[in-house]
Parts: sequence; structure tokens; C-alpha cells
Amino acid sequence: MSAKVYPFPTIEDQQVIKTAIELFLATQTGITRERMLKTIRTVLDHYHISWFGFPDFTVEATKTPGYSIIRARKFVNGRTCPSCGEQLYGLKSGVRILSIQERRDYHVVTYGCRCGKVFAKCEEI
Repeated sequence: MSAKVYPFPTIEDQQVIKTAIELFLATQTGITRERMLKTIRTVLDHYHISWFGFPDFTVEATKTPGYSIIRARKFVNGRTCPSCGEQLYGLKSGVRILSIQERRDYHVVTYGCRCGKVFAKCEEI
């Protein structure tokens, strides 16, 4: 019995994922958020993989068919985007929550900023 080897996502398909995330962060609408998550999942499903890593974040398939999540690799401690200084909190903020990993004593929140930066912060409960 031999293992089936699937091709690695092409540079173009990797760029599709990045562009979907950048488009959502630039527009910050519900429609682009849903399309971003489904686009990521479509690429993952095409290559028969459950996750794929980029330098600043990973994308992962969810148990719910057709959807995905984004998890940051880089953490911040402050209250601003590490790239442009945008405030994390507030109604006018250009920072959006991309995913939340709930833990017993804290949550790991992945944020995305309008400038395109993806990062995480441990939030106290």
C-alpha cells in the first residue's frame, strides 16, 4: 500500500488566500468576510489539506463544511496594530476579529487590521 501524494498549493493559489484576507480587511463587510472564509476553504479542499501556513498566520479547515479559520502566529501585548498603530478596540477601529480560540483562563484572539497585518493577542476573561 502506498500513500497518495497531493501537490503543494501553487504560488497563485497561495496568493488567492492572501488576497481574500486582504480584501476582507480592506472592505470589512459581512459579504467579503464570508467569501474570504469560503475561498480559503475551497483552496484547502482542492489540495486535500486541512491547514496551510504563511509567515504571519495559518489557515485551517473547520468541522463545518465550506468554512475555514485564520490563526495568527505573531502575538502583541499592546492595544494597537503592530504595523500601523490602529487601536484594537472601538467602534471606529479598522481592526477586526478573525478568530477566537477559547481557553480555560484566557482567549487567543486573532485580529486583522485594515493595513493588512494579522496578529494575535491573549485576552483575559
